[in-house]
Amino acid sequence: MDLTQLLLTGSLSGLISVLAHSALWSAIAMATRRQPITNAEPPMSEAVLHMLAGVALAFLFWMSWGLAALTDGRWWMRGASFGALCWTALAFPPIASMVVARTLDARSGILIASRWATTAVGVGLACAWTWHRAA
Repeated sequence: MDLTQLLLTGSLSGLISVLAHSALWSAIAMATRRQPITNAEPPMSEAVLHMLAGVALAFLFWMSWGLAALTDGRWWMRGASFGALCWTALAFPPIASMVVARTLDARSGILIASRWATTAVGVGLACAWTWHRAA
């Protein structure tokens, strides 16, 4: 598997996932007509951060040899497993600790956690699909 292709896939999927999450969250807010959450629209710097995180997650996927230990599963199971593991290990603990310490309110914490979950799973699925197609 070519590392450059996988890093580009991670970069683009990180960017697309944060933009898709923003559109989905806006549609949900409009449908429920609830009070909007502060910082629901990610600034450009956060989109760049998700893009860079996509590159890092793609490199981690490449370093793990595409989760080679999961031999019986399909490509999307590898991608979803990788994304869920990365989100659980990297994004969930700091967000949960900020909510528990009351540095961040619960609604904003759920928004940020779901945004990072979308990025992690999206990058995992994109990398697993790219790896599968190259094999």
